[in-house]
Amino acid sequence: MTIDPRAADRFRRLPRSEWRTELEALVVREFRTALLMTGDETVPLDENYFDLGLTSLRATEIKQRLEAGLGVTIDTSVLFGSPTVDRLLDHLLTQPLDGAPAPGPAAPGPAAPAAPAAPDLRKSLVDDLLSDLYQA
Repeated sequence: MTIDPRAADRFRRLPRSEWRTELEALVVREFRTALLMTGDETVPLDENYFDLGLTSLRATEIKQRLEAGLGVTIDTSVLFGSPTVDRLLDHLLTQPLDGAPAPGPAAPGPAAPAAPAAPDLRKSLVDDLLSDLYQA
């Protein structure tokens, strides 16, 4: 399934107050398809999508389709660190959607802590994935 390339344009025309509803429908549709769910099945927003049967390959495919369709970058740590649809939606709502300004504080806040170096992040993700694999 491919996201309509005009999705980001549709979001730019919507009032910001409607973004979450529209974005949720788009993201839920992607997850429902990846999880082979029927249209009448509900994708729980607050449950770990890997516990629902999503594979890391399917999660990566969803990430790529959302990035391409919305013109955003989704941090892999968001996808694998707190793997719920709700957390992904929260992340997407902080991103500029293909040219649309991202929501944010009016004044700059305190500096964010430095992100871990890429090798550390990869090692952490691999360790988490292996841990989940061995617990299953």
